[in-house]
Amino acid sequence: MKTKALEPRRNLADNLADALRGLILAAEWTPNAYLPAERELCERYKVSRVTVRRSLARLVDEGLLEAIPYKGYRLRPPTQLPVSRTIAYVLAQAEPGARWDRTHAHILSAFQRVQVEQNGSVLAVGTLGRPTAEVFRELKDAHVAGAVLDTSRDDYVATALDSGLPCVIVDAFHDAAALDTVIQDNFGGTRIAAEHLMARGHARIGWVGPTRAFAHWRERFAGARAALHDRRRDFAPEDIAEPADNEAQDEAEALVARMLSRADRPTALVCPWIAMTLGAARAVRKAGLALGRDVEVVGWSNEIEYREVLAPEFLGGEMPAVMAWRPDEMALLAVGRLHTRAAAPQTPCCRISVKVRLIEPRNAERVLRGV
Repeated sequence: MKTKALEPRRNLADNLADALRGLILAAEWTPNAYLPAERELCERYKVSRVTVRRSLARLVDEGLLEAIPYKGYRLRPPTQLPVSRTIAYVLAQAEPGARWDRTHAHILSAFQRVQVEQNGSVLAVGTLGRPTAEVFRELKDAHVAGAVLDTSRDDYVATALDSGLPCVIVDAFHDAAALDTVIQDNFGGTRIAAEHLMARGHARIGWVGPTRAFAHWRERFAGARAALHDRRRDFAPEDIAEPADNEAQDEAEALVARMLSRADRPTALVCPWIAMTLGAARAVRKAGLALGRDVEVVGWSNEIEYREVLAPEFLGGEMPAVMAWRPDEMALLAVGRLHTRAAAPQTPCCRISVKVRLIEPRNAERVLRGV
């Protein structure tokens, strides 16, 4: 087995937990098997025993491992969801029977792939405009094994807790929810993006996107600012282009065009939504500037959108750097939490961040080929 080196500039315990989680989900060890001893893990990953123990404790909290006194850490035995193998994917912002937006359709497809591999199925439920209690009553009448909630609304969280169904929140976050959550690594992703641009020598960096209200917005803005603060820097107020929402591509384009018209314009932009990425790139081109040479952009998308939306937009030209995540990883982790919640309802709740990777323009071709 090859040991992947831990990445720099991350919390080592989080980093090691990611590495071990990946091996567990890839079936590196058989069910019920014990992980290597703490000392062996210390030597393999070049970390302290304290770091190893913190990482293992997080995997215990996630339900992947169980600590056996005087023996070590053992993979939890495989479990099955109760009653049926069908789970419900509940999207509160979609009307019943309506077509889902691109990003949520990708996430739904990922859940379908994961469930097919586990001989299960997914019931897609758009609930906009429907009473929450009625939705959960129908889910229970349909004998679904669990529910994936793509929402942070208070009424959904409260009803989910009262329903008795195994539930997990995905791609959203509720500050006070006693529910498991699987969400993109918003903070870490934009921190990496800003660090990348500073390492490229950019002294003035702009921000294109909302900054507050929802978890995605505030966490991504906070991550980029944290990277700048480490260098005793910050976004200048005039270098923040804040559209009304993360889908306002035309507004983003207009705001960036105004920003780039200044003599003291930023030379790089963090655009942590796909619509912001496209709007900013078009503004750069219309200003007669060269993307990558005159203005560098770091965008954000899932890897499917990277291939299907961003690549065609930049066909024959320079691709921007992009922070990308995988819907299949989100689905796999969320289904795992539903299994854990069904088998052990009293397991402590946890928040799991889906890894976000920097794809640089030089690596675009490899990603597009699926390498």
